[in-house]
Amino acid sequence: MKGHENISKDNVDKNKEYFSELIELFPSGFFVLDQEEIIIDVNRLGQSLVGENKEEILGKNFSKFVIENDQNQFQKILEKAIQTSQAQTIEMIIKVTGNNYFPSFTIIKYKVLPNIEKGFYFLTIVDFTQQKVKEELIRDSEARFENMANTAPVMIWIADVEGLFSFVNKVWLEYSGDKIGDQLGMNWLKNVHPEDLENLLNNYRNAFRTRNPFTFEFKFRGKNGKYEWMMIKGTPRRSRDNIFMGFIGSCTNINAQKEFEEKIKKVNSELVEINAAKDKFFSIISHDLRSPLGGLMQILEILDESYESLEKEEKLQIISEASKTSKMVFTLMENLLEWSRIQTGKIPYEPKTIKLIPFINELESLYNQNLKNKQVTFQVNIEPEISVFADIKMTNTILRNLISNAIKFSNPGGSISVSSESSKDSITIKVKDTGVGIEEKYLDKLFKTDVNYSTEGTAKEKGTGLGLVLCKELVEKQGGKIWVESKKNLGSTFYFTLPAGKQ
Repeated sequence: MKGHENISKDNVDKNKEYFSELIELFPSGFFVLDQEEIIIDVNRLGQSLVGENKEEILGKNFSKFVIENDQNQFQKILEKAIQTSQAQTIEMIIKVTGNNYFPSFTIIKYKVLPNIEKGFYFLTIVDFTQQKVKEELIRDSEARFENMANTAPVMIWIADVEGLFSFVNKVWLEYSGDKIGDQLGMNWLKNVHPEDLENLLNNYRNAFRTRNPFTFEFKFRGKNGKYEWMMIKGTPRRSRDNIFMGFIGSCTNINAQKEFEEKIKKVNSELVEINAAKDKFFSIISHDLRSPLGGLMQILEILDESYESLEKEEKLQIISEASKTSKMVFTLMENLLEWSRIQTGKIPYEPKTIKLIPFINELESLYNQNLKNKQVTFQVNIEPEISVFADIKMTNTILRNLISNAIKFSNPGGSISVSSESSKDSITIKVKDTGVGIEEKYLDKLFKTDVNYSTEGTAKEKGTGLGLVLCKELVEKQGGKIWVESKKNLGSTFYFTLPAGKQ
């Protein structure tokens, strides 16, 4: 038996020597405990960690190096290491000589050595101080960033490498009216206007794919349910090792800027129209008005200088030409005055209920002589009870111009009709002729001030093209619309709508 005990003692001594050499190779503190948690071996790094030499450490219960708050958890981990025979980990605070402490990450493995049939605890301890400092610095940095982000006047966001939002600031939440969880991940996209969603996603995904900064404008719904224009900007985040970590960015409300831009566009468009109107106005005065007035002066000069020598028929013909010219000048002047009043906003809009039949009959009598001269028939196909809610002067000018044009472009023996169609809230009035018609390529030019489109009538009547422009503006001022259907040599039909008369 004594020989056997000597062999066992030799084995233990050899094992201890083996372990002592082995544990010195560990890059961390290494402790060997027996089943009573007594330290039976420790490497130099372990000694350095607790601030004692090997002679002072050996024979001590390891729990003396664990702070009181971590004692229970440490005991549970030891028991679990025995029960499972698997390595266990624990973060705990280690006491150091001189009432110092350090956070540790400890791996515990329980192993029964077959040669001596005893179990031992093997503890690998890593000083976590630097890591904890880094974590604290990161937490402190994140707290400072969050505080700064929450006091910033713009919406700030952070997304991970997959493009999922991991942070939005208080301004973002206050604008959306949501809790933070309702805007993280890809949930924020539910507030994006459907019209902008696809383009925004394409730009967003492309930025994450290329890892390049991006800017995009889109409409975003706020807590009031209204969509407003936003400008989202994103910049890639990278670690010190240049590892891509996602994006950080802002979202700025640019709705006021967009509205201002729209106003500028509208003003610019209006200025273009005003300039075109001005050019049209001066063109009419310099050419279309000057020319007939000059012709009228010449006719009157001839009549004045040669009255005695002219035959009666010649005198009548000159007087007839002078009459036609003066009427055309008068009509043009009326249109010019009406049009200029519209441009300056000085024309009053005074609507009332107007019965169409007597109104149009009165206009027919005005053009009765012109109709006779061209042998053109005039028909009114309107029910007696039909009425419109309109301004008398404006409506008179519209119908006067349309009927005058219909006569002007009608061939001798042609016909003109005025009819109407009723709907719930409006009346459509049609002025149709069987005249020369209009080529399709000219139809979209008829109502534009910036296009000088005018042709002679079938009896060489002159025109300016201003009448239809005036009609369009007077119709639209009363809440209606005007359009035309025409084919070359097949006549024309002009349509315009007015509000239905109030019963």
